[in-house]
Amino acid sequence: MRFGRKIYESVEGYTPGEQPREPGIIKLNTNENPYPPSPRVIEALQALTADRARRYPDPLASALCRACAGVYNLPGEDWLVAGNGMDELLALALRAFVDPGDTVLALYPTYTLYEVLCQIHDCRLQYIELNDEWLPPESFYKEKGRLCFLTRPNAPTGVAMPRADVERFCAQFPGIVVIDEAYVDFCDDHCMDFPQRFDNVIVMRTFSKSYSLAGMRIGIAAAQPPLIREFMKIKDSYNMNAWSQAAALAAVEDQAYMRSCAAKVRATRERLREALIGLGFRVPPAQTNFLLARWEGSPSASAIFEKLRREHRILVRYFNYRRLDTALRITIGTDEECDALVDALSAILR
Repeated sequence: MRFGRKIYESVEGYTPGEQPREPGIIKLNTNENPYPPSPRVIEALQALTADRARRYPDPLASALCRACAGVYNLPGEDWLVAGNGMDELLALALRAFVDPGDTVLALYPTYTLYEVLCQIHDCRLQYIELNDEWLPPESFYKEKGRLCFLTRPNAPTGVAMPRADVERFCAQFPGIVVIDEAYVDFCDDHCMDFPQRFDNVIVMRTFSKSYSLAGMRIGIAAAQPPLIREFMKIKDSYNMNAWSQAAALAAVEDQAYMRSCAAKVRATRERLREALIGLGFRVPPAQTNFLLARWEGSPSASAIFEKLRREHRILVRYFNYRRLDTALRITIGTDEECDALVDALSAILR
């Protein structure tokens, strides 16, 4: 491409999970919530008028940020910035705090978008290998860099780094620590109190998972006001539309509904994990709405992935990457969907 920028010549871009158009497929490949959003979300969307479409939305998503400050026990809305999905906020963090050529840290394996964003920003991504228990090695706590993407619970392993170890890392790291809590509502604890304790910590959440709003694209980042002001300098003027703001506000105001759905997902997760282990998979204890199921027998994990897709119309995620090429990442669906998956796997492995 003779008109493209040279630094993008080797960038392949992020590859999202497959989104099938035909009906009748069991979709366990993109970590979507199997349950619908709160009824309050639908009511809020139906209440919007044509006049809201005609006018620009609130550029700061003020009502949403106020509500999130209350839920997260933060001092005020100036501790938060909303984004068009967490992915926008991750990109903004690099733009705000990292210069081209700087070093960015991430644990491996992790969310593959980090690497793409670093390539686009022309900074150096340094991976630190997780150990056999999918936890950071001791050397991680001595690393230096301009920014660190710390995914907790981790994707795609599902394992949550102990909170005390996250605290230990944040206390010594000289740069910005972005704690990606996309899956934290399925976890036993969280780090949303860290921004008040550390001036270098940004905690990010998404509404795509626990709030069942993946189609609306809503993310939120919490940090001390000086860091938030850096986001405000560079974000798009109107980066969240009126419909997304209304949906997110209604969702975050119905914490009881979100927690009830998350509890159902957690219960199904444990039942599915036991079933997968019974079939011979190695499955680490997860704190997410998915499981990483490792398979070292025959047929191969990639062959199982294809058989599920073609013969049983069940989609899971397969990553042909180092340390992941013998595993399947399986989203937690309804009990019925997970039972169908176990039956299909049993048939394939026989």
